[in-house]
Amino acid sequence: MENTVESLKFLDEQSVTAAGKRVIHDSDRTFLVGTNGDVQEFRPNDGAQETLVSHTLSGLVDYIKGTSERKQQELIVSIEDEQTVRVFGALDKFGRREELICAKAIVSEFSWGRFMNAEDMNIRLQAQFAQTDDRDVVLQLIGNIKEENSQTSVDDGVTQTVSARTGIASVDNVIVPNPVSLKPYRTFQEIDQPASDFIFRVQSGPTAALFEGDGGQWRNKAIANIKEYLEFAIKETDDRVKVIA
Repeated sequence: MENTVESLKFLDEQSVTAAGKRVIHDSDRTFLVGTNGDVQEFRPNDGAQETLVSHTLSGLVDYIKGTSERKQQELIVSIEDEQTVRVFGALDKFGRREELICAKAIVSEFSWGRFMNAEDMNIRLQAQFAQTDDRDVVLQLIGNIKEENSQTSVDDGVTQTVSARTGIASVDNVIVPNPVSLKPYRTFQEIDQPASDFIFRVQSGPTAALFEGDGGQWRNKAIANIKEYLEFAIKETDDRVKVIA
């Protein structure tokens, strides 16, 4: 009990008042005591006040390799998802980690599951998808569907057959390919876009739609591709930089 009283007396003697609160210094720690007796430790923030932003992985790599900031510290590169990568510094004495830079991929959203006319589908497939054999097959099909007779003649829920031009003047029933393996631009441009299966459906009009068919598994592949790219790009930093996914 005597030791406790002496400790409290010592803290009281070390305290000063600021903005209605008492400031108590104890060794290398500082506490704020409110007028109602609440005690809060004062934790100065010596970390970065603002996180830098990049929209490419190469920009993030340039920062890690080229900046003199935190040159002697370990850095953690955290792949949050297929479109977000963050770089953190070392833990401070309060267990906090400063965020130095964040890379956010710029991607165009595709309207999955929405039927659109053949012209819109043609444009989107060329603008928002990397070239694959299946993409070229779908492009050829929607470009040749006979407009005045585009209704499906066979549809068992899995396989569709539509009327499409197969020559200069001939029209035949053509099986709609399903599923199709496509590579939409859904992550950073520096890495190989992960392929995934899609269900391609055609309706009268003609209109067409793409439905995601892999349950989102492509995200795991995208994250793995980002990790591989970053580890190779910053390998000369030795063990100072850790990439986690």
